[in-house]
Amino acid sequence: MLPDRHRRGIGRELVEAAAAQVAANGTRLLQVKTLGPSEPSADYARTRSFYEAVGFIGLEETTAFWGEANPCLIMVKVLD
Repeated sequence: MLPDRHRRGIGRELVEAAAAQVAANGTRLLQVKTLGPSEPSADYARTRSFYEAVGFIGLEETTAFWGEANPCLIMVKVLD
């Protein structure tokens, strides 16, 4: 994590570019996985806030991927 690189628009540009590329191929949803909110972490709370700011919504939290100690939040973004 490099805090001096945050809030410059680079992450937003990367998500937008990826979304545009896969949407052009007919993809309708973009998915990310991150640490779920049931495991307290200020860093991952910021990560989830970023994803929400670029249009992702939380779909499901599960322990099936990374185990009980690392609940996975699946987030999706509907593509135009």
